[in-house]
Parts: sequence; C-alpha cells; structure tokens
Amino acid sequence: MHDHSHKTIDIIGAKLIFSVIFNLIITLSEIIGGFLSGSLALISDALHNLSDTGALLVSFFARKISKKPKNQRYTYGYKRAEIIAAIINTTILLAISATLLIEGTKKIINPSEIKTSLMLVIAYIGLFGNGLTAILLFSHSKENLNLKSSFLHILSDLFSSIAIIITGHLIARYNIWILDPIITFLIATYIIIESIKILKESLQIVMQATPEHIDINFLKEELESLPFVKDVHHIHSWTLDGHDVFLECHVKVESFDYDKCLKTIYEKLKALGFKHNTIQLELKECTDNCIA
Repeated sequence: MHDHSHKTIDIIGAKLIFSVIFNLIITLSEIIGGFLSGSLALISDALHNLSDTGALLVSFFARKISKKPKNQRYTYGYKRAEIIAAIINTTILLAISATLLIEGTKKIINPSEIKTSLMLVIAYIGLFGNGLTAILLFSHSKENLNLKSSFLHILSDLFSSIAIIITGHLIARYNIWILDPIITFLIATYIIIESIKILKESLQIVMQATPEHIDINFLKEELESLPFVKDVHHIHSWTLDGHDVFLECHVKVESFDYDKCLKTIYEKLKALGFKHNTIQLELKECTDNCIA
C-alpha cells in the first residue's frame, strides 16, 4: 500500500511536469503566431497558456510540499500548501482576464485585419496540446482544489482553442474582424466565473469555515439523540485541504463511564463520516473559561 501511494504521487508529478513543457511550447507558438497574424484572441490565449505554465509549476511544488510530514511547528502538516497554490493560480487568472477585457475593448474600438490561415494553424496546435494535457490531468482533477485549479487552467485553454478555431473560420469566410475581440471577451468571462468559484472555496478553507456539506444543527441533534448525552456545544468543523474534515466539540454527559461514552460518540461520528475528532466530555455546565 505504501509503495503504491508513492507511485501515484510520482505519476501525478510527472504529468504536471510534462504539462508544463507542453504549455511552454504552445505559449511560444501562440505568441509568435498571434503577432504575425494580428490575432488578439491568439495572443490572449498565449498569455493564458503562460499563466497555465506558472500555475502547473506552482501546483507541482505545492503538491510536493503538502506531502512533507508534520512536525512540532506545523502539527497539521503542510496540506494547505495546495490551497495557497489554488489561491495564487486563481488570482493570476483573474488578473489576466481583466487585462484581456481591456485589450478586447481596444480591439473593438480599433479593429484590424487578421491573417486567419496562420491563426488557424497555431490554434489547431494549441487544441492538440491542451487536449492532451487535459486528458492527463482529468482523472486527478477532483482530488483537491490545487489540482482542480490547474485542470481549470487547462480546460479553459481547451475551450479557448476551440473558440479561436471557430472564430478563425468565420473570419476567413465572412471577414467579420470584430469576432476576434468578442471571443476574447467570452474566454475572459468564462475564466472569471470559474476562478471566482475556486477562489471562494479556497478562502473559505483558509478562514476555517464549516464545509458546505456539513450541517452543524443536524450533527448536534444526532449526538444529542444518544441516551447519555444532555447537550452538545462549542461545535467546530473545518477542513485542511477540502478533503480531510476535522471536528471538535464539548459534550455534556450523564455518565461517569467516560471511556464508554467516548467510544459510542466516536462510533456515531464515524458513521456520519467524521474521522478526525476531538471530544471534550463534561459533567457540569461549560464555564466561561472553556475554549469556544
């Protein structure tokens, strides 16, 4: 089991590094092709790909850091390194999207001719590269917010490439130059919407908010349904990385058999999906000196 875990980690790391190399190649191709063809959409996609390269590197190093063992200073370990990476990645995406909206506005005011044949060749190269990278990371995209944010970078690039190809063919056929900045607006809007979702979830984790799938009132009712429990209070639930959920609470009981009480409570919590629990048992009312 131990060897299999490290093999999985190495495979994911290798996929991330491969994705970095491939994105650098796509970025250089699109920057050169964008300037030569005069396509803002292609240049915007190149800048997006460049941010993806940085995002994938951040994800790679954050993943390595998150696997470091806990110590006396970081008693919870380094799992939140990946949450920090997700915040960095989405913040960069939002900044780039704002830049694209500004440049797209300038392009609408002053439209220019585009060499669609070169634009399409580069766009198809980007489509192939982004599609391959998306396939590599898809199976890991639900593991945590770090990998999810990296996959979002690649997925948005994939959509960008498809949109640019469609736009290129329409421009080549009908000479509607304004489609180039319009598609830039659509790409930027999509990135902003998806980035805000991940950023919001990441910030909630950093702020130690109760995970959305946990109902504190329901949890309180379930624990108070145990025959020896009189009251449950000071309930706190949080997650380190969007995956591992922690719980602590005070439980007022009517029994001196603390070991039996704790065993029953832990079994109840395990059935409810809680694995990392800290329970403080009390016989009297909790005083103001109790840590809330």
